[in-house]
Amino acid sequence: MKKLSPKWEPYIFVAVMAFGMSAVVSFVSIILNIGFVDHLGMIWLSSWVKAFLIALVPAFFMRKIAIFILGKVINRN
Repeated sequence: MKKLSPKWEPYIFVAVMAFGMSAVVSFVSIILNIGFVDHLGMIWLSSWVKAFLIALVPAFFMRKIAIFILGKVINRN
């Protein structure tokens, strides 16, 4: 299997984080709001796909903001 260039690492990292966070947050939100109901899997899947697509774009911008803030608060000697 051919590996990707390291230049893709930040983009893949952001996509994986958005994937995981949107999955967890959408699932917990649904459980807290409607509880365990019939067809929970389909309700969650529909919600998660929308949440992932919405989370992906802001995650790329937040990455740059987080790097900027970390550069200001972390002492890198």
